[in-house]
Amino acid sequence: MNVFISGATGFLGKHTTKKLSEMGYSVIAFGRNEEAAKFFNKMENVTFVKGDLNDPVLLEEKIKNVDYVIHCAALAAPFGRFSEFEKTNVEGTKNIVKASLSTDLKKFINISTPSVYFTSESRKDVKESDPLPSKHSNFYAKTKHMADIIIEDAIEKGLPAISLRPRQIFGPFDHTIFGRFIQINENGGIPLVHKGQVLMDFTYIDNVVDMIIACMNTDDAFNGKYYNITNDQPIYLIDVLKQLFFALNKELNTKNISPKLLSFIALNSEIIARITNKPPKVSKHIANFLSYDYTLNIEKIKSDLNYEPKVSISEGIRRYADWYLSINDQK
Repeated sequence: MNVFISGATGFLGKHTTKKLSEMGYSVIAFGRNEEAAKFFNKMENVTFVKGDLNDPVLLEEKIKNVDYVIHCAALAAPFGRFSEFEKTNVEGTKNIVKASLSTDLKKFINISTPSVYFTSESRKDVKESDPLPSKHSNFYAKTKHMADIIIEDAIEKGLPAISLRPRQIFGPFDHTIFGRFIQINENGGIPLVHKGQVLMDFTYIDNVVDMIIACMNTDDAFNGKYYNITNDQPIYLIDVLKQLFFALNKELNTKNISPKLLSFIALNSEIIARITNKPPKVSKHIANFLSYDYTLNIEKIKSDLNYEPKVSISEGIRRYADWYLSINDQK
């Protein structure tokens, strides 16, 4: 069986490529980062193709003979220009969908995002069927929602697609979530609202990969569905941080801050960022992340796809710490 993975040099793409290679699939690992692609050098049945989602000719050439497409590629950032997000998340999705519709796929797995649910308030137990906000929290969420609509339209034309919405994926090779915590901790301390008593979900990377594979092999009756994924362990931010820095054998540095002050700092940081064209020190998205409870309901994926996370948050943190310490010992 042949699989095409967009964004293969990214965090989720790397892990998915590795797992499918180990299972005997032939994988076309499509991405832009040649340095990161060295990760695939020793893997059997993996062919790296340097390419961009905005190259429709190359996409059609590489997708025409595959059985599965896993669409991981996206511009995921808390801040930036709308045109940049639109180019990758919207136009890129149009191109990969068009190429996929021209062949006889068994399944198209779309990696969506729970960011489409976000609002500037606490929300718990959010279901896939809950109404989406009229205004999205940032350009990433907005353009990913636009991409989801492209997928929905393609399903009407026959694309056998399923969409996954994993919440805060972490694990080895993650430089985004835990990596940022580590950096902020070293640069003055992590700002905490409500002393870190903010309830949230995390998802260990292997649990997401398991569900990608489950979607590849599931019945067509589930085409067109969205599925939330978490570790099914809502946890306070402060408890995650304590576990993480204990596993890293590092001192945890935090500082309490009011939600109003953090929101004010984020607003001014974004104003300065627009003027200087540099990323803000604190974005509105990050301020909301630190300020509001946010958890997802995953009963749908448990019922339809028999999802049961195999790796707990504690075990996932231990694995992440082992990886982080090993790569830093090599420096």
